[in-house]
Amino acid sequence: MTAQGPAHIIAAMSRIDRVAGRGIRERDRRLRTPGRPRPSRREIELHEAMIARLTRVHQVTFRPIDWARIEADGPVAPMISRDAVSSVARQNLANYRPSLVDNLLGLEREKRRELTHRVVEAAKADAELYAQAKAQAAAHNRVLALAPEVRAMNAEAIAGVLKANGADLALKDVVEGFRIVADGKSRLIGQLDLWEYDALPDEACASSGYVPVSETDRGQLQLANACAVALRAAIEILQIAPVATVDVVARVCRPGGLAEADLEPVLHVQVPAEAVAKPHFHKLDATEAAAALGARIDWSPARGLGPIRIDDPFLARLTAPREAA
Repeated sequence: MTAQGPAHIIAAMSRIDRVAGRGIRERDRRLRTPGRPRPSRREIELHEAMIARLTRVHQVTFRPIDWARIEADGPVAPMISRDAVSSVARQNLANYRPSLVDNLLGLEREKRRELTHRVVEAAKADAELYAQAKAQAAAHNRVLALAPEVRAMNAEAIAGVLKANGADLALKDVVEGFRIVADGKSRLIGQLDLWEYDALPDEACASSGYVPVSETDRGQLQLANACAVALRAAIEILQIAPVATVDVVARVCRPGGLAEADLEPVLHVQVPAEAVAKPHFHKLDATEAAAALGARIDWSPARGLGPIRIDDPFLARLTAPREAA
């Protein structure tokens, strides 16, 4: 069997972006001063939300695509008219007849102005609702068109459905890259590029001020993030692809590295659909769930994630460092 892919859901980080990101983080660290004002409530909320995204992004309900229903429905058009809301407002304006009180008090002009304003606002709501319905119909039709290729385990088709289903939006702010590879007609591999260690938060926002994050806690965050995004990637793939299990391999750029050859595999886990479909799965801690699934990880509190050896010949070739062309 031959491999298909890689098919990208989230493009890998470029060398230029990696250098720029490190420069920005270093600049921001130099600008920190002991006398900084305490973080605002908004800053604290944003920090907490970021940590939650990094470590609990896997906590979603497993909802596999109903391919039979999609194919039975066939191509669809937007299921809402262009004037679903504004038609009533326009009718109210057309039917308005000033009452005796309106004439006596000179209210006709003001009431017509108010009814016209309602028509304008309703038209705006119509445009938004129709655009949403049109986008939903277009997404359905794209997925429908790709259904035969998905069944045939075409990596590009599966990636297309993943994007139509929102997998790129689900992970783009917590990983550097996401792609899939098909090994023949029965096996899929998801490859993730994790945030490099330097990009992980090294200080926390609290009501008492900015608090440095210890290296131990930062290492724990790196581990939790790796497990959470690996599980979420598996969920996204298993919701779409006709496979019972998916392999997920996560890589991270070694400190100071820049090229593709500097990305090392640090996690490998096989995730069965049967496991993620269990009702309680979305409540599990990411690290514990990955361990229960037999994830291969080399991690210690002192240094965080380290490179792992992958014995599977296909995965070993897939994850072997390659020099940029």
